[in-house]
Amino acid sequence: MNNKYADTFEQRGHPYDQAMQRFPDSRNQEFERLFDDIRLEAVQDVLDLPSGGGYLARHLPDHCQLSSADPSQPFRTSDAIHSIDLECLDLPEKAYDLVVSLAALHHIDNKQGFLRSLIRALRPGGYCCFADVARGSGISQFLDQFAGAYNGTGHKGDYLDVDQPYPGLHQQEGAKLINHSVKPCPWLFDSESAMATFARLLFGLSHVTDEQVVSALKRYVGFDIDPKTGQIQLNWELLYITVQKTQ
Repeated sequence: MNNKYADTFEQRGHPYDQAMQRFPDSRNQEFERLFDDIRLEAVQDVLDLPSGGGYLARHLPDHCQLSSADPSQPFRTSDAIHSIDLECLDLPEKAYDLVVSLAALHHIDNKQGFLRSLIRALRPGGYCCFADVARGSGISQFLDQFAGAYNGTGHKGDYLDVDQPYPGLHQQEGAKLINHSVKPCPWLFDSESAMATFARLLFGLSHVTDEQVVSALKRYVGFDIDPKTGQIQLNWELLYITVQKTQ
C-alpha cells in the first residue's frame, strides 16, 4: 500500500514542525473549528491521527486524555507520539470518545478503510471530526500547482468533494453525518514577511522568493489586512466533516 503521507513528511516534516513552533497561533481557528458540532466537555479520550508534532493538545480542555499517532519520524518528537500506518489502521475497538484528523485526508488513498477503522475505534455516541482541503478550491490549486512545483516532493492531493459525503459513509452502518461544509478558518500573521516564512516552512518551499510566495497566496487563496490591527488574514478555508457513531 502506498503511504503518501509518510513518504511526504519523512522529507518535509522538520520544516513543517518549525513553522508550527515559530508561529503557534497562526492556525488557531483551523483547529478550533473542528469542534463546532460537538460538546468537548463530554469528551474524555481523544485520538489525533495523523498528529504531526502533537499540535492539537493546546486546543483541548485539560480533562481530555489525548493519544497522538503519526507515521513520519520527524513528527514523532516525543514518546507520546506513536507510529501508525494510515493506510492500514489497527486501532482498539470502542476506545475513544473523539477521533480527529486534520489536513491529512488528501494524502490517504484508502479513505473508506480509514473511516471504517475510526468508527470501530469510537465508543457509541463518539465523534470523528475531519477537516481538509476541498476539491477544486483555490487552496487545492495552490497546493498542487504552486507548492508542488517548489517543495521538492510534488503535490497531487486526493481531495474530497463539497457536494458529496465522505467516500463510503453511505455504506457505513452505525454512523451518521452531522456536518459536511466548507468553513472559513483564516490564518493570521503580523506581516507579509511572516506569512511567507510560515508558508515556506510549512510547505517545504525552496528556490522561490518571498515575493513569489506572497503573490501565489494572494492569487490562489487571497488575504486581507485588518485595518485596526494591521494583521494579515490569509483566507484559508477547509471542508469540515463531523461523523457520529450511533448508540
